[in-house]
Amino acid sequence: MIHTIYRAFFLCALPYLLQAQFIINSPKTRSVIQRDGANRAQLIIAGTAPNSSSTIEARLIPMVVGQGTPSDWTTVATVTGDHTFRGTLAALGGWYRVEIRAKAATAIIADTAVNRIGVGEVFVIAGQSNAQGGIEKNVPPAIDDRVSCIDLFQYNSIDTQAFPFMFSHVSAGASIGPSNSPYLWGILGDSLTKRLNVPILFLGAAQGGSNSTEWAISAAATPATLPYQRISATLLSYINRLGMRAILWHQGESDGGVAEQAYVNNLNSIISKSRQQLNHSRLAWLISRASYISGQTNSQVIAAQNRLSREVSDVYAGPATDGLIGPDNRVDDIHFGGNGLWRVANLWNQSLTDLFFSQSIPFIPTTSTIGTDAGWQPVTTGSPFSSLQRVGYRYESSSRGFFLLVGSSGPVEGRLERLDSGEFTDTSWSTLTPTASSSSNNPGFSDYASLRGYPSSISPGRYRLSVRQVGDTGPGYQLETVLHDYRNTLFIGNEPVIQQTGPVVSSDLTINLDLPQANFATAGNVDNFVVNVFEVAGLPTSSGNVRVNITVPVGYSLSFASSLTNINVSGGAYNPVAVDNSQWTATPLVADRQLTLTMNAGTFIPGNGKSSLGFSIIRTTANPGSAANITVNVADDPTKSYDSNLSNNVYVRVISGL
Repeated sequence: MIHTIYRAFFLCALPYLLQAQFIINSPKTRSVIQRDGANRAQLIIAGTAPNSSSTIEARLIPMVVGQGTPSDWTTVATVTGDHTFRGTLAALGGWYRVEIRAKAATAIIADTAVNRIGVGEVFVIAGQSNAQGGIEKNVPPAIDDRVSCIDLFQYNSIDTQAFPFMFSHVSAGASIGPSNSPYLWGILGDSLTKRLNVPILFLGAAQGGSNSTEWAISAAATPATLPYQRISATLLSYINRLGMRAILWHQGESDGGVAEQAYVNNLNSIISKSRQQLNHSRLAWLISRASYISGQTNSQVIAAQNRLSREVSDVYAGPATDGLIGPDNRVDDIHFGGNGLWRVANLWNQSLTDLFFSQSIPFIPTTSTIGTDAGWQPVTTGSPFSSLQRVGYRYESSSRGFFLLVGSSGPVEGRLERLDSGEFTDTSWSTLTPTASSSSNNPGFSDYASLRGYPSSISPGRYRLSVRQVGDTGPGYQLETVLHDYRNTLFIGNEPVIQQTGPVVSSDLTINLDLPQANFATAGNVDNFVVNVFEVAGLPTSSGNVRVNITVPVGYSLSFASSLTNINVSGGAYNPVAVDNSQWTATPLVADRQLTLTMNAGTFIPGNGKSSLGFSIIRTTANPGSAANITVNVADDPTKSYDSNLSNNVYVRVISGL
């Protein structure tokens, strides 16, 4: 009788035991794989299968309809003698639930799924503090679910042994690891996902206060030292597995005493080093035009940055930010904050043009060499309960303040135990406080529903963090780690799917200005440029009422010809550029310096389309050595018939009279 009962129990439990043996090592939730020029990628499907299985099948289901291309069940791997498997699954750009099943002949033995797998665009952010962030504390999160990061922050040193291969959403509290804060990058991520309709992954490799000479010297060292070690470690630990589109470089404020040629040489050496490390000679870089610090700019640095995008292959012009000044843009006359975050993010979005995406050659790693390990992981005991979504902590070694952080759909208890010889006595279980109602709540705790604080009592060392559901009496799910400063995420479960609350109901326009050569040597000099008006919500504008304003500074005049069909952009590498001037009517507002352009009746900008306008600008009375702005903006649309989002409507371009 006992034997029969045991056998019945075993047979009932067998499917669950088999399911538990089905382990997926790759892909990782919220990871983004770089797509190639044809919008394709190969996903590595790898793990350990149940004993009796022989083949592995997988398919793709978009997380949201319209955000990817579904696929049928495809055999991706044969299970080996040690029950492991590894294969590839072709995917187009999108955000997916990857469903995986193990089969023995035609019988399905076990199945599972990994949510939020991306095929899209991967960027590394490098430079100094206006790339790294951390000064402005009230930063917006990414709204779109498809903007990812590594939630890791290593400030004083780089330790690749502590690099996890675990991905998070760019929230207000997450870091853009290994080295950056969220800063303006969530805003940019939202703009790019809306425009490109693919996921975005940012990795941070910047270092505040660094100058180009320090970067060049550290890149030449063997092994690389800081600050270049931040790029090197990111490329070798993450990009070699994920691929990437480009490095986004914002630096120059700390190069006040650096001559033009020295800056060019320094950046050239860094660019060359990064390309050599990836064995990808065409790795793209976008170089910001940035030198402003506390009221001062450096024309030699700006000239060097402009030269790099003109003279070095696969280097592109990033945003020109010296014109963004004042307390509405910079919190301390150096670092961006407030509305300045939105404006700089908009400039980055405009610099990442359709032309850039069509011309740049992404780095795509060879699938046969891609690792599938999980990077650094805490030592764990037990299994996460079904409602547990994430576990982490926030630690400040200088003050010894510690918070245990837990994301769960139900109430939880937590405790902390010291594992080395250090002193710590408070090992009791305690119900965690809801983060939203805690007096300790701050943006750094976003993503976590509950917390437990240990103020000023935790010295550095090795600890065990344990969590369990309220009402349980067992040891819970345990994670062992040496404490590191700042916020650290130790566990992320397969997050629940949150459906969209409603469709996009109106078009959204954003704008940029293409003028690589913006220096005017003498009075009478003429430059040609193009303004591109992009629709990024996937919906067409209304007909005949789109309005755009453009203003050039005093000392210059502006010319627009409705008969123009193409134009040679000054300093442009791909002339002539086709323009749509015949679809627009110009109305002068301020002499020859300001125009309003209105689309003609019967014309419109299609969903995810654009309209390009060609202009000429002439230097008239501008003083030698002067610098001023061309400003172009989508006119406010109270009725939302052509534009529903005011945050991405302005573009500013600095021009100089030599």
